[in-house]
Amino acid sequence: MKKILVVDDEERIREIYTKLLTDEGFSVMAAPNVWDANEILKKDQIDLVLLDIKMPQADGSVLYDAMQLFHRESRVIVTSVYALDEQKRIIKEAADYFDKSQGLEILLTKVKNILKNGKF
Repeated sequence: MKKILVVDDEERIREIYTKLLTDEGFSVMAAPNVWDANEILKKDQIDLVLLDIKMPQADGSVLYDAMQLFHRESRVIVTSVYALDEQKRIIKEAADYFDKSQGLEILLTKVKNILKNGKF
């Protein structure tokens, strides 16, 4: 079973993504900040991280940079309210990018494509 980590400071978003992905048969964990997410990454083999950019204390780019050093096996979809071009400027070379206004079906398609095809 593929493991997905949802990193977002908004509890509602974490709950929505967790339910969506759990209903699709994925094992899902969630973290409200980059520090908790990093602890999960140190303990578990995570296949995919859904990573918000703007969060209190440290933004998602901090976790992404750490992942490039210590957790390269995990793929990342940036999930943000920022426009896709801005997401790509802030966090380069993620597996994919998702504007939260695009809708859950698009997010689910992106998740499935990356986990099925190993796209990155």
